[in-house]
Amino acid sequence: MRNEWFGSSLRPPARSAIRRRVASAPVARAVRVTLATILLAGGAMRAEPARAADASSSPPRSLIESLFGRPPGAVDEPVGERPIDADRPHLPESATAVGKGRVVLESGYTFSEKGASYSQSFPEALLRVGVFADWFELRMGQNVLDQERTGPGGRGSAFGATDLYLGAKVALTGQRGLLPAIALIPQMTVPTGSRATTADRVLPGLNVDGSWEVIDGLFSVEFVIATNQVADDIRHSHLEVATGLTGAFRVTRALEAFVEWDAAYPSGSDRRGAGPRHTAVGGLVYFVSKDLEVDLRVGTGLSARSPDLQLGAGFAVRY
Repeated sequence: MRNEWFGSSLRPPARSAIRRRVASAPVARAVRVTLATILLAGGAMRAEPARAADASSSPPRSLIESLFGRPPGAVDEPVGERPIDADRPHLPESATAVGKGRVVLESGYTFSEKGASYSQSFPEALLRVGVFADWFELRMGQNVLDQERTGPGGRGSAFGATDLYLGAKVALTGQRGLLPAIALIPQMTVPTGSRATTADRVLPGLNVDGSWEVIDGLFSVEFVIATNQVADDIRHSHLEVATGLTGAFRVTRALEAFVEWDAAYPSGSDRRGAGPRHTAVGGLVYFVSKDLEVDLRVGTGLSARSPDLQLGAGFAVRY
């Protein structure tokens, strides 16, 4: 330690003063260290309850939770920490919303063939935006359809943008034991499409989606009951009930395989040959990261009115 008074014109302090200073220096250092330790410990104790409170008071993920609170002991992972829960490629949509302030973009391509007829659709764009709460999202979709049909009346084709899709999703409840997670999707298409593909009217509908995590992280089941107004042609529409049941298996942490049975039951259709359609579908979903997935699927018809072959691919990304 440098001697501040050595060689200066000031007189050195008396011996007693030196002894008092030397004796008091360790005490002063000890007091300073003790005060700093107390302040740091107090800050840590204040910060820790705050973090615990943040974890226990995370926003509700369903409408039921927001109304009645989270069941005691329930632990919910933050929205950004869970892998993306996309609506594609299954027919049943996810039973969760994207989360407040989050955006998910989904897109894909589907080819379908029935005898000498075929159709293809792209980009199957669906934009999902979380607003107001973690359990609510707004939805907007747009697609382009290219189809060619061969039938008793001859050959016909159509190409153009389809009607704009608008909807919302409400995550009604999360899974509680044997009770599935449930989401409601009120939706409609509005007549904005090209002349060859528009329904020329608003077509409303409602989807009820559910899911069970049967074996946590390994096997889950999803279902949908969709009741929608569907166009026959530019002058007529009919009610159609569609159902889907999906079993999803987690092969690895990043790879999911799924099998699915889809069915559609038209009611009141004037179209020739209208009737139930049943399809078996299988596919893979690869999670590139927790915010990005890509998918492939293939399907085959199980009834006379179903497509002989379906092929599809796509992706979903979360922002």
